[in-house]
Amino acid sequence: MLSLYHRLPPCKKYTWHGQYSLLDNEAVLHDVRIYLAAQSLGTVTPLMLCHHVNKTLLPALGIEATIAESTAQRWLKYRLGYECKEAKKGVYIDGHECPDMIKEREAFINQIDQYKRYVAYDLQCDNADQPRCE
Repeated sequence: MLSLYHRLPPCKKYTWHGQYSLLDNEAVLHDVRIYLAAQSLGTVTPLMLCHHVNKTLLPALGIEATIAESTAQRWLKYRLGYECKEAKKGVYIDGHECPDMIKEREAFINQIDQYKRYVAYDLQCDNADQPRCE
């Protein structure tokens, strides 16, 4: 193998059933990573990767092979570090609109308004409602 590839072969410890993967080829790995980086967040699927590798990447490199969707799924999960997750919108509800919270907020604002007379204001400032910062 050294005379064929001009480098030592990858360790078989991490191979699939002792076989080498197309991702062991540095050119394939590099082009797959470039393709994935160019995709929008949340749009990467094993089917899209499989289609790109079979129709574009491997023919461009002169490699006569194809991969299955399950192979693309394994590549994404184990070799490239992608995870299949449900996209959540990040909505956080903390109850700030509940009636009891509205009453407490109004009481707090009224209490703070009582302390306004103790706050120093800069009268030369355009906005006299803003406290002076020193």
